[in-house]
Amino acid sequence: MTLAGDIRERLRARAGAPPSRESARLPAGRYADPSFHEAERARLFARSWLLAGRLDEVASPGLYMTWEKTRVPLIVVHAVDGVVRCFYNSCRHRGAPVVRVPRGRNRALRCQYHSWTYDTSGKLVSVPDERDFVDLRREERGLVPVACALADGAIFVNEEAAAPDLRDWLGPAGEELRAAAGEGLRTLDRRSVTVAANWKRVMGRLLAAPPAPPRAGAGPLIADGDAADAETLANGHLRVVAPFTPESASALGLASPLDWIDPADGAPSASPGPGAMLHSAAAAYVLFPNLLVALAPDGVLGLAVWPEGEASALLDAVWYAPDWGEGDSPAVQPAWRTRLEWTQGLLDGIAEALAGDAEAVAELAERGGALESGSEAVRRWHEALDARLGEHAPAALRVR
Repeated sequence: MTLAGDIRERLRARAGAPPSRESARLPAGRYADPSFHEAERARLFARSWLLAGRLDEVASPGLYMTWEKTRVPLIVVHAVDGVVRCFYNSCRHRGAPVVRVPRGRNRALRCQYHSWTYDTSGKLVSVPDERDFVDLRREERGLVPVACALADGAIFVNEEAAAPDLRDWLGPAGEELRAAAGEGLRTLDRRSVTVAANWKRVMGRLLAAPPAPPRAGAGPLIADGDAADAETLANGHLRVVAPFTPESASALGLASPLDWIDPADGAPSASPGPGAMLHSAAAAYVLFPNLLVALAPDGVLGLAVWPEGEASALLDAVWYAPDWGEGDSPAVQPAWRTRLEWTQGLLDGIAEALAGDAEAVAELAERGGALESGSEAVRRWHEALDARLGEHAPAALRVR
C-alpha cells in the first residue's frame, strides 16, 4: 500500500471512533519558566539542524547573507569554490562583525573595525600591520565555522560541534518531502509577525489547526484538525495529515473528505511519497524543533517559529514555488495574490488569538496549573521536545 493509502485507511478507521488517548496535560511552567527556556536554547536550538534559507538566496559565488534567528550572529556564504559555508559573524581579532550589511556580494570578508580580511572559505588572508602581532598564526585565526549542509536546495545550519549528517537527521521526513516538493523550488515570498506568546504556544496553534492554503478555484479550505493523523518520524519529526471538512472536500471535487484522488491520473498515486494526499488533504511535516512545512500541489509553505524570550516569538512564513526562470514572479498572479493575502491573515490571526496569552499562562504557572490539548500532533511534538531535553526538562514540567 502507498503512504497516502496507508494514512487514508488509518483516518477511515478513526472516523466516528472515540478518541484513543486522553488530552495531553501541559504544565503551564513549560511556557513561563526561565530555566526551561534556557534549556531549549542550549539543547534544542544550539544542537539541531535549522533552516536558514534556500540556495537561490545566495545563488552564485560571492553572495552572502547574515542569519540571527537564534540570537547568535551567523553568516552564510556561497564561497568562490562553489561551497556554501556558515561561520560565526565575528572577527577573530576583537569579535566585531565581519559583515554588517544583511545581504551582499564579496569575494573577501573584511572586518570594518581593524580590516582583518578573510576569504570566503573563512581563511584569514590579510592583517594590516601584521608585524605588530607577535607570533600570529593565520592558519589558527580563521573564521569559526558552523556546520552547514544543503538538502534539495534548502540550507540548514547547526551549531553543534559534532553535528549529525543532515540526510540522516532528516530521515523519512526528508525523503517524503523530497518526493512531494522536488528540488526545483525558489523563494517566492516571505513575511513575519511577532507574537506575544511563548514559541511553544505558537507551534501548538499551528499543529492543532493544520494550515490549509487556498487553491485555485476552490476558495477557502478548512482542515479538520481533530481528525488528523499524526505520526512521529525519526529524530522527533512529525507528519500530520488532516482531512478537509465536507464542504472543503466538495469544493475540491471530492465525493467525501476521504475520497482521495490524484488529478494527475485520476487514481491514487503509486509514488512512495505523499502522492494523492497533496490534493485531497491538508498535509504538513514538522522538522524538529520549530519548522512546519505545509504542502500544496503547486507550492510549499514553511512556517518557522523562533523564540525571542519566554513570552515572545517570531513567526516566519516563506512560500516556495517551482522556479519560474527569468519571467515575472508568480506572486503577481491573482491566485498567488489570494494565497499571500491568506498567509498574512494566518499570521495576524495567530498573533491576535495569542494576544495576552503570556500573562494568562504565567498566572496559571504560578498556581501550578496546566493547559490541556486533545490534539495528537501537539502531544507528540511536546513528547519529542521532552525526549530531546532529557534530564534538562524538570519532571514537574514534562508533558503528561
